Amino acid sequence: MPAFESLEEEVVVGMFDRGLLGFSEAVTPLKTGRQSPYYYNMRPSLSISARLAREGGMTRQQQLLFRKLLTMAFADKFGEIMQPIDHVFGKAQAGTSPVAVGAYEAGLSYLWERVNEPNKSYGKHEAIEGDYEAGELILIGDDVTSGGGSIIKAIQVLQAVKLQPVAVTLEFNREEGGVQRLENEYGLELNSITTLTNAIGILATHDRIGAKEIQAVKAYHDALRADGLVSTYRYED
Repeated sequence: MPAFESLEEEVVVGMFDRGLLGFSEAVTPLKTGRQSPYYYNMRPSLSISARLAREGGMTRQQQLLFRKLLTMAFADKFGEIMQPIDHVFGKAQAGTSPVAVGAYEAGLSYLWERVNEPNKSYGKHEAIEGDYEAGELILIGDDVTSGGGSIIKAIQVLQAVKLQPVAVTLEFNREEGGVQRLENEYGLELNSITTLTNAIGILATHDRIGAKEIQAVKAYHDALRADGLVSTYRYED
């Protein structure tokens, strides 16, 4: 099996081994309403799975290393953004914790979105938690985007309190037009730890997936293009 040549490679293989990125016979419904041949869920990324360790899928030490690598990858990508930034913002809920530890690793200020609790009658109630001033510049961190809808909601939350979103860092870009929409319609600078094209290539190189999975992803993106939708997926076996 080839040795790792980059942090991105290590993170992508870790995503797969940890069960965050996977391929199955059952299709996965997306917010866009489409059915995907693969799934991505970063929510368990900071926890340690006793079951996974017990079954030999990924030891506790391997899971701890993956968590550290993911944190480093977020910090590296935050550092690549060219726009000046006052705060990193974690959109509720999937990205909140991983983006926070990435901001901590990078030495950046962090704000997070409070989940709405309409029946709560005690304490302070702020849409965004943390210390900030109107007009400050925000880097949004999130797990994944397909069509860009969740990031657009984050933009609206930030603008409502007079904060200015200028950039987005994603863990995983599904390459279904969301990045282009955010760039073209909102003028945001974007980067990601990995893209679907890169992830498929890495997983194939490291013997995590084969021709069946690759063909299913290709067919999905061919169908997007046939429907007149955006796809930037470009992996060639």
